[in-house]
Amino acid sequence: MENTIKIVKKIEQTHKNLGLPVVFSKLVDLANMGLFISGTRGVGKGAVLHCAKLLRHRDVIVITRVTPAGLVRQAQEWSNKQLTIINPDFSSFYTDYLKDAGINLISYILTEHGVPKSWTAKYSYEITNCTISFLSSTQPRMLRKINTIPQWESMYRDRFLRLHMLYPLGTPKYREDYPEVPEITVPNSSPDQVTLPKSIKEMPEYKKLKEVIFRQTSEGRAEQYTDRLLRAHAYLNNRDTVAEKDVKFLYLFIPYLAVDYLIADRDSVASPLRFNPDAYLAFFYIVEHREATRKELKEYFLLKKEKGSISALTRALDPLKAANLIEGVYGSPTVKISRRFKEWIDKIEEWYESI
Repeated sequence: MENTIKIVKKIEQTHKNLGLPVVFSKLVDLANMGLFISGTRGVGKGAVLHCAKLLRHRDVIVITRVTPAGLVRQAQEWSNKQLTIINPDFSSFYTDYLKDAGINLISYILTEHGVPKSWTAKYSYEITNCTISFLSSTQPRMLRKINTIPQWESMYRDRFLRLHMLYPLGTPKYREDYPEVPEITVPNSSPDQVTLPKSIKEMPEYKKLKEVIFRQTSEGRAEQYTDRLLRAHAYLNNRDTVAEKDVKFLYLFIPYLAVDYLIADRDSVASPLRFNPDAYLAFFYIVEHREATRKELKEYFLLKKEKGSISALTRALDPLKAANLIEGVYGSPTVKISRRFKEWIDKIEEWYESI
């Protein structure tokens, strides 16, 4: 755990609550997976991606958009490479003009490690033997928008994890500049070569983590992604075998991941889950302060330029009560995080205290 602790301690010196998201983004990077970091304005998404860029273990490419025409020039550079691709803002990547040209391409490369010439039609380019990770940030309303497109269920949903920014350690006081990151070294081998003992998969924490990832992606990828993240954490800490402490560390991220489906709804039984940005906004504030009055939440909505009416607030709180994320009888002036969610947050606080 030496490198993990080193990263978290360095980040938390100046940027409270960002240590764990930075480590998770690095694990996704090492595991060659896709990640959306979701949160409202000013919660530190850009700082997390900045740190992930500095904690580099291979070539890093920062892109704002990808077009088929532009890839004709880049195809040769991407072939036979291992790359970390960082997109600072997904709303600039997925524009109404470009539609899904770029994200379709990234999705394909994540799983197929290339693009055949037959797929590129008139542009006639080919990408071969390309291994990537893709890290991007987005706001809840943008996440809800892409939830509605047909490709979400067929292509995107099970290729990109969603880590939602929360402040489990309370209100931060950040400096204006980005956090510094420590120097770390990782082996010259690959996380794929890390051994994962069968006993690890019998741990209750492993089963719960796998269940949460399954709710984000699909049954077929849940175990694969869980194993890759565990191997990546052992690898980050220069070990060749996954240990129980790796599982217990990854278990800390359950609240960051579970929010994705707990704060979501369906138009019908057969419809895909759609993230609820208003409910997220209210829940973010409640987690940060542990409890909040309706007056405070209404003022927070207005601060974020959202509808600050009582009816809008009620519509935001009702899904949180239904998902057992908050407690407070109907009409009560104060609401607080539920006992179940508080247990998850308490584990994060205990871990921070232990280091």
